[in-house]
Amino acid sequence: MLKAEMLYSEEIANETCDCYYEEFTQTSSHQEAKTKCKLETKENLNHNRKI
Repeated sequence: MLKAEMLYSEEIANETCDCYYEEFTQTSSHQEAKTKCKLETKENLNHNRKI
């Protein structure tokens, strides 16, 4: 989260981990799961939350 210049939040961390786990179990691709969930987290933060 430091690299992404985001403040740590347990809620954000849990959402990101849940997303990664679900995506990874469906695709079996670490890179695809990581990429998709990074984008989803960024979009959610930009549209729904203020840090």
